[in-house]
Order: sequence, then C-alpha cells, then structure tokens
Amino acid sequence: MGRAEDCDLVIKGNLISRLHARIETTRGKFMLVDQSTNGTFIQTIAGDEIFVRRDSTQLNGEGVIGLGKVAQPGTALAVHYIVDE
Repeated sequence: MGRAEDCDLVIKGNLISRLHARIETTRGKFMLVDQSTNGTFIQTIAGDEIFVRRDSTQLNGEGVIGLGKVAQPGTALAVHYIVDE
C-alpha cells in the first residue's frame, strides 16, 4: 500500500509514503508491516487504536487502516479489513 503507481493498493495523500505499508501472512497470521515516515493508524471495531511506525502488528477482527493519519470509516483514505478466524 502506498502512493507509488506500482503498489497493489494505490492511495494518494500528502502524508502517505510511496511504499507505505504491506500486509503479509506469517504462520497463518496477517501482519501489517509499516515502512513509512508518518506511520500507520489502525482502529479496530472494538474501539482499540494502534499506531505502528517502522514496525509490525498483527491484524485481528475488523477495522480501518489509515496511512499517515487516522482515517474515518467510509472515506477515500480508509482501508477496511476483516480477518476471519
């Protein structure tokens, strides 16, 4: 995910890095890996807020990912995710 045209998910914004973050699977778990300067914000459906910068965190349940800033659900900068277990 990022603003570079060759990203699988292209999101444009002034706080978004060219190669901002990626989601990968590790041992059957979905991991969000941030590679950016401004970090990635995760808001879970349960109300938890997680900030990741140049680190990784496991994605669980359902929520919204914001690149560079908190993204409001339903906006163009919000990446919705659901992890079914």
